[in-house]
Order: sequence, then structure tokens, then C-alpha cells
Amino acid sequence: MIDYQISVERPIYLVLLALLPIMWWISWDGLSLGNRVRWTISNALRSLLCLLIIGALAEVELVQTNDRLTVIYLVDRSLSIPPDRLEEVVDYVRSTANDFRQPVPDDRVGVINFGGDAAIEIPPWSSDLFLRSQSESRIDPQQTNLEAALKLAQAAFPIDAAKRIVIVTDGKQTMGDALAAARSLSEAGIGIDVVPVTKQARAEVSVEKITTPATSREKSPFQVQVVLNNDPGNHWDAEAKKKPVPGKLRVVRSGNGNEQVVVEQAIELPPGIRVFSFQDQLPDGGFYSYQAEFTPDAAGLDGFTQNNRATSFTHIESTGQVLLIVDSTRPDEFDDFANMLRANNLKVTIQTSDQLFSNLTDLQPYDVVVLGNVARSSGDSQSITAFSDAQMQILADNTRNLGAGLVMLGGPDSFGAGGWTNTPIEEAMPLDFQIKDAKVVPVGALMLVMDKSGSMSGEKLHWCKAAAREALRALGPRDYIGVTSFDSVTSRTVPLQEAKNRPFVTQLISRLTADGGTNLFPAMEDAFRQMQSNEAAVKHMIVLTDGQTPAADFGNLTQQIRKSGITVSTVAVGADADVALLNRVAGIGSGKFYRVTSPKAIPRIFMQEARRVARPLVFEKPEGMVAEIVDQHEILKGFGGSLPAFSGYVMTTPKDSPLVDVPIIAPEPGGQTNALLATWQYGIGRSVCWTSDVGQRWTTNWTGWEGHDKLLLQIIRWSMRSTSQAKNYLVATEVNGQRVKLILNALDDDGNFVNFASPQLNGVGPKSEMITAGFQQVAPGRYEAEFEAENAGPHFLAVSPEAGKSPVRIGINVQNAQEFRDRSDNLPMLGRLAALTPPGGKPGEVFNLDMTPEQLANIESTPFRHDLPKASSQSPIWFLILVTSAALFVVDIANRRVLWGFAWANSLWARLLHRPQPEAPVIASLNRLKAKKENLSREWLNTFESQVVDETPSATTTEDAPTDGAPATTATSKPELGTADEKGYLDRLLDAKRQSRRKDEID
Repeated sequence: MIDYQISVERPIYLVLLALLPIMWWISWDGLSLGNRVRWTISNALRSLLCLLIIGALAEVELVQTNDRLTVIYLVDRSLSIPPDRLEEVVDYVRSTANDFRQPVPDDRVGVINFGGDAAIEIPPWSSDLFLRSQSESRIDPQQTNLEAALKLAQAAFPIDAAKRIVIVTDGKQTMGDALAAARSLSEAGIGIDVVPVTKQARAEVSVEKITTPATSREKSPFQVQVVLNNDPGNHWDAEAKKKPVPGKLRVVRSGNGNEQVVVEQAIELPPGIRVFSFQDQLPDGGFYSYQAEFTPDAAGLDGFTQNNRATSFTHIESTGQVLLIVDSTRPDEFDDFANMLRANNLKVTIQTSDQLFSNLTDLQPYDVVVLGNVARSSGDSQSITAFSDAQMQILADNTRNLGAGLVMLGGPDSFGAGGWTNTPIEEAMPLDFQIKDAKVVPVGALMLVMDKSGSMSGEKLHWCKAAAREALRALGPRDYIGVTSFDSVTSRTVPLQEAKNRPFVTQLISRLTADGGTNLFPAMEDAFRQMQSNEAAVKHMIVLTDGQTPAADFGNLTQQIRKSGITVSTVAVGADADVALLNRVAGIGSGKFYRVTSPKAIPRIFMQEARRVARPLVFEKPEGMVAEIVDQHEILKGFGGSLPAFSGYVMTTPKDSPLVDVPIIAPEPGGQTNALLATWQYGIGRSVCWTSDVGQRWTTNWTGWEGHDKLLLQIIRWSMRSTSQAKNYLVATEVNGQRVKLILNALDDDGNFVNFASPQLNGVGPKSEMITAGFQQVAPGRYEAEFEAENAGPHFLAVSPEAGKSPVRIGINVQNAQEFRDRSDNLPMLGRLAALTPPGGKPGEVFNLDMTPEQLANIESTPFRHDLPKASSQSPIWFLILVTSAALFVVDIANRRVLWGFAWANSLWARLLHRPQPEAPVIASLNRLKAKKENLSREWLNTFESQVVDETPSATTTEDAPTDGAPATTATSKPELGTADEKGYLDRLLDAKRQSRRKDEID
């Protein structure tokens, strides 16, 4: 049933209705006798017109009310709902929706799944519900956020129906505030029913936590404790609650790239909380994790296995550890450097570029990471490896947020020459890897000749475009980039231009589409013409194709290209490429030939080849030059006098920051600041750049200098994270779900509380998310800080107690086991949700999930009961009123201007009945007018005739002489014309009409 009503949005305009009586009174004064009908009709039209205009101003709306009801089920699909109970939940929702939904008046039903977030599984619709146990929507099952589900349901409701939510959950909340959200929904008129998913009678074993000291020393024993909890559940048999749960406890230690089982023991876990402890000690420093796991002997003895493991971290102090990363093609290049560090009591681990770290945990044992003349992409034509964006970000985060050192040692494959431009590594360094202030800037030009034929569609073209973007990223702003694409025809996708406008060039590259055949020769010719006119110092061309091209004189063209100072490398993609041709072109062009079977390797190839363009960044002077010490620095402590001569380095530009120190510079080339040694503070860590090498090529004279080892050693020690933790600062952690709380206790050397300090928290999460927070003092010497963990997993934190103090490092593991820590059903909270009463409605109901089909069929109250206020929807109609007003205004004008009557109706009726039509009655006024007209005509004729007689002269003759003896005339006299003062015919006619009108007025 649908009802309609009228509502007014702006009733203030209704006061204009008071103008209607005034309009009637004014029009009454102009009323003449016999015109009352016309006055009534005219005023009715005008009054209606005014009413419509006033209604439009007042924004009149049409309100539609109906009895429809929309019910949305909120289904908890978090891991705290066991799979067997989830099947029962789905059956309950499906059966109640399909059995109790009323087709009349068109009730609707929908489903929203929720866990850590919420998603619409089935939008509200008026048909049967086909719900499956397997969710179509993706949600985070590790958490429960009922608040998000309630807010999503409110947004999903249609406006033309009453609204009810049915919550099917165990009530455990790990995120959000469901009660506050439910109150808001209830105030908005939404009813809330609850279906609690109660727990079953079974035991639940959980590993509550594993505790280790935050820090310890090498070879010092420390305690490891594992806390386990056996909750037997609710059993009707009291003896069953006393039975222990047999199983196996296993503790695994991980660190320094090794994993070892330190405890594996069979135990019987009685009901209640038990603590197992053991002692451990470690000979080497680093960051170690301990994971404890309990596995029951038989299935069914434990409700959830997701809460059967816990992790803890400990940091073992050492004399200092160094991670040295070298090029995989030259693994022995820095052996002398590594041996020198080891001789000075530093532990050095060498990693080649093809066996890099994979996560932040792998870097925690090391106090400094050294990049030894390693390029971002390295290898030969058969195998190329590259630092990923994630790995570069991990290196930067490890320094900025965790205080580790980062050192880059120079060489031909380092800094900008190694492809590190525009990367997180450049951001972490005190130098920009580009030349900005030189008077004459050597630049390079890179031309990409790329196949975009139909065979390149899909994954191939995707990785080619990604490779072009990576090549662009490796270039400086004054280098040149060009992209010539080809299929059957050649296109200048990116005309050769400076690489400074990166967003524009990237956009042009992204527009590449695959289609057509393959014709390489015209594309190479066009690329050659573009590069031939360019004045770059180094020019390089990369040719990529996956197919066969028509025969042409490629040998002669490549020779011309090479004679012009342009090198050519080629890439054959797939088995169908013309391998022989591309190999020959690369040989003539003094480049490299690459054959790849997977398109994913293309970006690494382009990154490596782009380094050829960066060669002008390497400055070499074979006769040598002498470095200059221009500023005192802690690294140069103990150095005096001059430094030995060296023959080359990689040119860079110091960053415009007061934190950057450049204590040693190179004298050439002039016109710029040539940093040889640069340092700065990056976050809570330090980074150092040494732009020359360490004795391999440019500083061979330094190896015999007594200060060589001292300088390198002091660079490493200055940049290292301090290994001497502040003994007077103790950090404790508390993890509650995703909320992490840190407690810092600070004492000075005399044992007194440290007050009014400003400790700072920095850290990195499992997905490289930054963590920053400030501590607040809550008691003498006690400070607290909190943060919300965005993701579950290991979090590495560094607490900086005070300026100049070494940070205290700790690790915590945020687990998604909060769903299983609390086994209560939270029925009180669910009851409060159902007790909420919407305005004009009734409180919600609490239904029983475990009813049999017979009980379900006989229940009196269902989720589809109609006890909520009727839904209403408003539709504005002011625009319809305006259109009607415009039409009515035309009718009103016609009524006032057109003389109308209904005499035609009688005539029409007579014609339809074939009756003789009576003569039209003559109106009396017309008869009077006709009579007056005739009188006027007669008077005018009489007047005209009399005037004619008077003005005609008589003719006299001798025979007609007068009797009175007057002399007779012998000639006939002609009549004389009237004077100008006499009235003419028209004037006399007008006078006659005026006289007739005056008589009529007198009559």
C-alpha cells in the first residue's frame, strides 16, 4: 500500500497567501454590471496562478509512504567463527530470508560479510537469497570490525523502505566501536536484530606469549619463557574439564641467516596457565627471533590452531657487524677491504648482488651496510640481477628509522654511473647523483627502438613499457631520452628530448599499443637521424624485437651508426626473434646482445644498458690530482697535511641541506663542488659517500699510504649504529590486538630519574610502513608511547632516549591471533545492540541460531516483521508547478482579451440532431444602434439637400421680369463658390455623429 502526502520545505513563503484577498478587493472596484461571471472566472484563474507560484517558492514536495521493508544480514566471517559454525550461519541466513521475506509489499534482503573490513556480498534485492559458504567478497578474516559493517549497511539501504539489520556474530571485536555505531543507526530509524554465534564445548589451547630480553651480550646466558593456556571450555561432564591436552612444544631461533630448533619437547598441558622456561646464550651478535609453537597430538583437542604460536625478539650486542654488498661479477673486488675491517675487530659479511637480502629482518644483525662499487643492475648478457624497489626502500628505512649506517664506496659502477639516480638510495645519501652546477655538463643520450607489432601484445609490451620507464629513471635531467616504436610503420613515440620532463615522457610511453607487422630497418634509420644531430657526449641505442623483419642492409646502417659515435645493443624476446641478425647488429655496434625468454627480464636489461649513458659522470685524469681537506670532521680526526694523489672519481652534487658535510673535495673540474667525501645524519642513522674507489683503479697510490686504512676504518666506525646500548634505559612493550604500547624507564648514571626528556620512537613495519611516535611522561622517569600497527608481523623499533644517546632497539611481533585470545561470546554487548529502539519503532530481537527447522518454522517473530515506521520518500514537484503556472498564465491572458460565450454549443447540438436552426435573436442594443444610424443618415441627407437648394442661383430672362418693375436681366448668373470658412462634408458628418452620441447619453 502506497500513500501520498504533500510537504513544504520552506513554509515561510506561505505568508504570501495574504495577498489574495487584497487582489480580490482591488479587482472588485473595477467590476461593471453584467460582468460578475467574467470577474469570478478571471479571479479564480489569477488566484490559482498565485497559489502555484507560492507553492514553487515554498518548494512543495510529494511524500510517498509505503510498507516495504529491507533487511540486511551482517555475517561474521572472521576466523573466530569455526568452519562448521559458519555453515550453520549460512544455512540460517538463507532459510530465514527465503521463508519469511514477504513478496507483498516487495520486501528486500541483502548480505554483508565482515571481518577486519566489510564488503557487500549480495546487495538488497526482492528475490530469493542464494548465499554460499564460500564468500565472493574479499575481507580480512584475521580481525573483526563490526563498526565498519554497520556503517556499510547504513550506506547500502535503499531510501524507499523501512530498514533492519540482522547481526550474526560471536560479538568479538578487535577493531572499532560497534555500540556507538549502532546507536547512530538506531537514531536514524534502523532496527537491529542479533543472532549470537555461541561457543561450543571444547578445549582451547593457546600460546599466550614467549618472552626474551630486549638486549643481551654475546655469550651471556639469558632466560626464554613460553606461556601456554589451556581453557577446557564448557562440558557437562566435570571430569572431562580436568583432562590435560597432550602435544609437542617447539621453539625455533632465527638470526644471522640461520634457523635452529632449540627446544622440541612432548608435554601434557593441564587446564589453566603454565610457564615453560629454558636458558640460551649466543656467541655472535645480531638480531634474533624466537618462535614457540604448540601442536596437539590429536585433532579435535584444540578449538583453534591459529593461536598456537607466538614470537619474540632479542638483540645481542657485539663489537660491530658490517654487511658488504659487492657486484656478483666481481665477488673478490673488496676482499682486501673486508680483511682490513676484520683485522680491526669488525665482523664482515659479504653478499653478492645476486644473493641479496629479502626483508628488513635480514639486515637487523648489521650495524652498517656498505655498497662497494655495485650498480643497481649488474651481471652479464646471460644473467642480470638488480636491486628491487622494495630492497632499496628497506636499505633507506633501515638507516632512517632504525639507525643503521649506510655507506657507498665509489667506482665506475657507483652513484649516478651505477644507475642509482632517482632511487631511495639517492634520497638517503648526502649527495645528489647528478651534476647541477657545472659550467659544461657532459650528458648522454639514450634511444630505445622498440617493437610494438601484434606479437608484442600482452605481457611483452607491458614489461617493455616498464623497462622504458626504468631506463628513464636512471637518466639525469640533462640527459636525452627518445623512444622510436615500429610495427609495419615507424612512430616517434617520444622524440629525442631532455629527460627532465619525466611525467610527460612517462605518459607518452604508456600510450604504446601493439598492432601490425614488423619492419625494423626504417625505425633504426629514424632513430639514427635523431641521434646524429644530438651533441651528447655518449650516445647509445637499444633495439628490441620479438619477430622477423624484412631483409635490408642492416650491416651498412649499423656501421654508419657506430662511426657516428653511437653504440648499439640488441634484445631478442622469445624464440621467434631473428637472433642471428640482432647478434650481428650488436657486434657491429660495439654493444651487447641479450636473448630473453621471459619478458620480466627486460627492465633489468634496460637498467644496465642505461648506465652507458651515465659514463660522462665519471671524471678521470690519468696524470693525477690531489684532494683537498676543506673542513674538519670526526672522520678526519688524526689527519694532517696533504693527501696522496688520485686519478678519478664519480661526479655528484652535494644536497642543499645544513646537515651535509663535505670535508674532502676534488680540485677538478672547476665550476662546481666536487665532493670526494660527504656525510650527513639521515633520520636517526648516518650515511657516507666516498666517490672514489678504495685502491682498485683511481687510488692505487693510497694503498701504500699509512692513513689509507685509518681513513676507511673511521668512515665505517663513524657511520655504524652504536653497539653500546644505554644501560640506564629500559623498554617494555605491551601488545593488545593491533595496539602497541611502549614503556620507557629512564635513569641517569647516579640512579636518579630522568625527567622532562623528549624520547622519540621510530620504526618500520612488516610492509615498510614508517612508525613514528612521541613519548609522554606519566611518572618520574617513566614515559609511554602508543601506536596502531597497520599490519601483522614483525615490527622493528628504535627508541631514542635523548639527543646524542644511542637508540635502544627492540623487535615485536604483532599477531592476528586476537580473534582467538578471548573465547567469550560477548553476549552482553550483543544484547545491548538488540535493545536499541528506533524512533517510532520497537526494540530488536535476539534470535537463536541453533533452532531446528521445525522450531524455525513456528517462531512468532521474524526479521521481516513490520514494526518499524513506514518508509517515506520525497520527490520535489516545484518544477512541475512552474510549468503549470506558465500554461495557466496564458489561459488568464486569453480570458481577459478574448470575448467568449457558449451560444455555439446550442448550434452544434442542433446540427448533431439535424434540427432547423432558429434565427439568432437580435440584441436590443444592436437595434437601437441601427435606428440611430438610420436617423443620422436621414438628417444628413436633409441637411445636404437644403444646402444645395439654398446655394443654387435662379436664372432670369426678359420673359420672367419681376412684377415690382425692377429691371430685367438679359444674361444668366453663375453660382458662386463657398468661402473657406464654411464646413465641408466630413466636418458636418462628424458633427452629426457627436450630436447623435449626446442624445444617446441624454436618453
